[in-house]
Amino acid sequence: MDKKKLAKYKEMLLKSKAEILHEIELENENIMYSEQGDLVDIADVVINNELMNRLSDMDFEKIKLIDRALEKIEDGSYGTCEGTGKVIPEARLNAIPWTPYTVDYAEQVEKQRKKAAQIESQDPKQ
Repeated sequence: MDKKKLAKYKEMLLKSKAEILHEIELENENIMYSEQGDLVDIADVVINNELMNRLSDMDFEKIKLIDRALEKIEDGSYGTCEGTGKVIPEARLNAIPWTPYTVDYAEQVEKQRKKAAQIESQDPKQ
């Protein structure tokens, strides 16, 4: 991939990372810590905090992928599927610049993840 395109993707990645970090900062400011009120109020606070934590977990995963993509730009391997070694199409990189996989390989990974989760949920040891 040429330097101009790599610079474009690096800018997109850095912008996405900055936006996520800003959102996390705002979310953390909005997390409520209240032990006052009735049980419904307290339950609402707990549910909202749990939702914020889950969203933050997803954001942190996305940041890891962004950081890995930035490393790949530096080492010259950006735009190559980590699973197949094939070139990731630019249309996919434009939509999801932090993606480590082609669409086909990402679908395979997701199917395997779902199958493993299904098997785990059927495990009688749990």
